[in-house]
Amino acid sequence: MRRTGSTVIQFRKRIPKDVLDKAVGVTLAVPIGDEVSHIVVSAAAVEITFSLRTRDPREAKERLTVASAYLDGVWKALREGPKRLTQKQISALAGEAYRDPVGLFEDDPGDPAVWQQIDRLHAEAMAGSAAIKEQWFGQTVDHILARHQLTVASESRSALIEAAGKAIAEASARLGRNASGDYTPDAVEQRFPALELPKGPKAARPLSQGTQTITGLAEGWWREAKAAGRAVSTHEAYKRVAQQLSDFLGHDDARAVTEDNILAFKDYRLSQGVSLKTIGGGDISGLRQLFAWGIANRKVNHNPAETVKVAKVKKRRNRDPGFSDQEAAVILSNAFHHNRIGKASWHLTYARRWIPWLCAYSGARVGEMAQLRKQDLRKEDGIWIMRITPEAGTVKDGDYRDVPLHAHLIDQGFPKFVTNADDGYLFMKVFGDTEEAQRGAWRTTKNRVTDFVRSVVKDPEVQPNHAWRHRFMTLGRNFGISRDVRFSITGHEPGAEGDDYGIASNEAKAAALAKYPRYPEELPD
Repeated sequence: MRRTGSTVIQFRKRIPKDVLDKAVGVTLAVPIGDEVSHIVVSAAAVEITFSLRTRDPREAKERLTVASAYLDGVWKALREGPKRLTQKQISALAGEAYRDPVGLFEDDPGDPAVWQQIDRLHAEAMAGSAAIKEQWFGQTVDHILARHQLTVASESRSALIEAAGKAIAEASARLGRNASGDYTPDAVEQRFPALELPKGPKAARPLSQGTQTITGLAEGWWREAKAAGRAVSTHEAYKRVAQQLSDFLGHDDARAVTEDNILAFKDYRLSQGVSLKTIGGGDISGLRQLFAWGIANRKVNHNPAETVKVAKVKKRRNRDPGFSDQEAAVILSNAFHHNRIGKASWHLTYARRWIPWLCAYSGARVGEMAQLRKQDLRKEDGIWIMRITPEAGTVKDGDYRDVPLHAHLIDQGFPKFVTNADDGYLFMKVFGDTEEAQRGAWRTTKNRVTDFVRSVVKDPEVQPNHAWRHRFMTLGRNFGISRDVRFSITGHEPGAEGDDYGIASNEAKAAALAKYPRYPEELPD
């Protein structure tokens, strides 16, 4: 519905009569898009009303479905009555009271003096009466319980307030250290176990015939996304995380997946040593997209990953992410003199010989060069040009771009090498005509080139696949090459709408590349 005088769509639903009295005072944590709305049910309330925070009917429908599923879970918990929490469950829930403020403030914690004051107030609260602890930590506990649709017995709630208060005090102490510049690895967080709750019954009213599998969501999403031009690499990532979640849960029923399952899966991935960046930007984001697609296509009726958050990691660099002059020289000299080793294929031999040089003079991704084909090089108006195109495989932004060859590549004989090569891919041998065969050969070539570079430059803080891009952009700034020309060569996304108008011509790009000095083929003695 829409409120009078507003175009923003509202949610409105009656509270079931059989739980009306039990709902009074309950704090709801309703998922709305990427946010959570906290609502305390008043004694006079007979319905739940809140803004869906969108004017888009389709988006509103998706959010309504998720919110309705959440409320149905709350009403079910109220019908079943208060639960007694185990000591392990209390500790796991207290861990959320610790992680929530840490995830919110650790990147920019502010003034250490402020956290010292907060520490003092928390210490006083923990030393106070039960009423004072309720005043300080009760609302946080209610929010955490609402997040998991839990109604707990009074003694369990009291124990959780005690544990959460201690965890919050520890969180403020950690943030105080962060504010002073101390980001020592956190040992406190490790003491909180993953939350394990009894699995609820499966949905009794399916949206369509048959069981919708988790892995099936990935395949269904891909059938539509492929037609829309989405990258194969995205499908591989989504397919992989869907299988991992299915394996972790021990079943493949998408409709039985709960938010608790996703939170437990997140903790499991953390215990495997997977980075927060991968978990947040890959695992959880991918699952969120798959279940959102499932809701839109009536495959599932809820999105268990919708409200699951992962703390953002502030990347700290101890060096330039691009190759140094010395590192670049050593890599390129080794590539220039590389010969076939043992029974290594000629395709991989040529890849180690040419790809580092192509990346150095173009800022291209290693994967983009690994899938270069004979037909992707041409001479036009006296300029040798290589085309980086999604027709050859994976290109991150999905668009083609033309990159003129640096004169040094021409002098080294790269056009002659391409002219004499067989038709098709220059640096990989594909066995079979399937997409999987092409992707497998592509990964092999990319990984072998990465290994080749890593054998020369061993510093783990520089990435072989992107260090050329960083270096190329740095040199471009130093030589005064305009931003739009640099971005057109490397394929970076423009930042402003006006950057999408017009193009950087091949003549302009060739002139810019001429400013890049030649790398040495031989290392100095």
